[in-house]
Amino acid sequence: MSATIVILLVLAVVASTVTLIVRGVSVGKKVEAETRELRQVRRSEGPVPELTVRALAAVDRPVWERHWAVYCDFYGEEVPAITTETTWSRIMDAASPLKGWGAYDGSGNLIGFAHTVLHPHTWSPKTLCYLEDLFVAQPFRGRDVGHALITFLWRKAEQEGWGRLYWHTETTNTAARRLYDRFRPADGYVRYTLTL
Repeated sequence: MSATIVILLVLAVVASTVTLIVRGVSVGKKVEAETRELRQVRRSEGPVPELTVRALAAVDRPVWERHWAVYCDFYGEEVPAITTETTWSRIMDAASPLKGWGAYDGSGNLIGFAHTVLHPHTWSPKTLCYLEDLFVAQPFRGRDVGHALITFLWRKAEQEGWGRLYWHTETTNTAARRLYDRFRPADGYVRYTLTL
């Protein structure tokens, strides 16, 4: 009797596992199809007309803060209000090494941002530029906004004489990596982090 119960339990576990796998594959295929369809729609819309990139300004704060919240949520981070306030204050402080850049559509709406940190390093007298955050609002993804932000920073690096513009992302962030690979393939470095 107990052997029969064990066999039934094992069969129930196997059946529920198979059901979960099949459901996961089905949902994955559906999401992939929706993503392909959305990408095709965006491609047909083409690049955002009259797209401009410039430094973030004080008037951008409300929209930037909404975009910032979506960005942090994507990475599963609950950033305290004081951190958001400090980040914005640093972006607005001309003396801070933290800089903020916005991408704007033809009507002047903030549709994406990039945050950079300028810093010295030991192998050259030149300043390096670390692209810490890159965000594009959902309706504008796949329409060259992220590309325009990076291209803007690349040109700025050339004009300012920076030694390097660099960034990193999660290995699983395939959408971002498709964009980044348009500039140059990943360099193979592995990042280590000690959280304090």
